[in-house]
This record gives sequence, C-alpha cells and structure tokens, in this order.
Amino acid sequence: MNTSTQQLVNKVLDAHGGIQNAGKFQTLKLHTNIGGAVWAVKGHENALADVEFTGSLTEQKASWKNLFQSGYTSSFEAGKVALYDEKGALIEELKNPKESFKGHTVETPWAKAQLVYFSSYATWNYATAPFNFLVPGTEITQLEDWNEKGAILQRLEVIYPDGFATHSKRQIFYFDADGLLKRHDYWPEVLGGSSAVQIIENHKNFDGIVTGTKRNIYALNDTDNSYSTDLVLVSIDILNVSFE
Repeated sequence: MNTSTQQLVNKVLDAHGGIQNAGKFQTLKLHTNIGGAVWAVKGHENALADVEFTGSLTEQKASWKNLFQSGYTSSFEAGKVALYDEKGALIEELKNPKESFKGHTVETPWAKAQLVYFSSYATWNYATAPFNFLVPGTEITQLEDWNEKGAILQRLEVIYPDGFATHSKRQIFYFDADGLLKRHDYWPEVLGGSSAVQIIENHKNFDGIVTGTKRNIYALNDTDNSYSTDLVLVSIDILNVSFE
C-alpha cells in the first residue's frame, strides 16, 4: 500500500488501542444483545437476545453461550460450525457452512446451524476490526473522503483473502477525524450479495482496546451510497467486553 494509506491504517490502529496493546491478548469475550428484523425473517426471532460470545484473537474460532434463549452453546471455525444443547449434546453441525447458503436471498429461512455460522463470523469480524486488517493477504486501499451528513470521513477499501470467513471479500470502512470506525459497508454473500451498512456509535475503552458498543445495520443503496434508518436489519448492543 502507498504511504498515505499506510499512515491512515496506522492512525486507525492506534485510535483503537494500538497493535502493541492488542497483541497482548489471545481471546475476547462479549456480552451482547442482538436484535433487528432479520432474525424473524430467517425463522429465529430473539435467537441472539442476551448472549455471550468468545472469540480467538489469533485465528477465526469462536463460540456462543445462551443461543436461541435455550442455554445452547456453539463452536465456529471457517470450515465448520456446531450447535449443542444445555448438556453439551450435538444438535446440528455444518461442514463447509458457506456452501449451504448457495442460492439464498434475504428471505430464505435458515437452519439453526446456519444462523450460528452467520452470527459467529460476523461478530468475530466486527469485534476484531480494524485489527483484522493485518490478516495476511489482506489488500487495503485508501478511497476519497466521504461526506456523511456534514462529517468528513476517511475511507479504506479492504479486500480480504480467499478462505477468510466474512461477509464479502471487498468491504469499505469509514473513520472520523480521530481515526475511530464510524461506518462499515459490505455485501453479504450468504444473503445473496445484498448491500448493507453498519453505523457504529458509543465507543468505549475496554482493557485499552476501543470499540463501538452501539451498532445498527441497515440496507445500503449502492446507487448513491445512502441508507435509510427506517428498518433496522440487525441491532447490536454490546454490554461488556473483556480480553485475556
């Protein structure tokens, strides 16, 4: 990447706690309440109400507690997900889970294990950005600034490598004057490539790492890069974060 892009990446990483501090930790834990319209459409309303997420900071591995309001737990890695009942017995699993979404649209119902895959990789990505920009093979390019309702935001186009579990290879991140992540655009392949924008607010410091604790996801209009807040597709309220 060129010098200007590298300078912006460095500013952004520093604003969120810095590489040196982030590198001290191996695991993150989130207590969160996730809502929005998409879960009912997929047949699993309130599936992620009051849940706990644990994710590795060195590889794409994660787990949930209290899924589907049933005390269910899960395991996730890029090539496999599994759902377990309160006693630890296997309920569902998916190998090569991304393949199971072929032909899906926003309206296509999900099996429980598909919801586990989507919510696991998405939350892992949200929780590790912008530090996941450092994943080997990731390409980063600075785009022209964007005027977001009067606020000038700097933008980075991030292209993740093949095999990395995420919404879409190409994503765009927007940062304020302090380098904090304020907006995130992507095109979820498991939802048929529909366009989405995440608005990130209420940044807080946890163990020296800064992250937005209020996140709402809306439909993105690719024609003019705008979005309407009338329908919240996904809402994420992060109640606590800890690192180990």
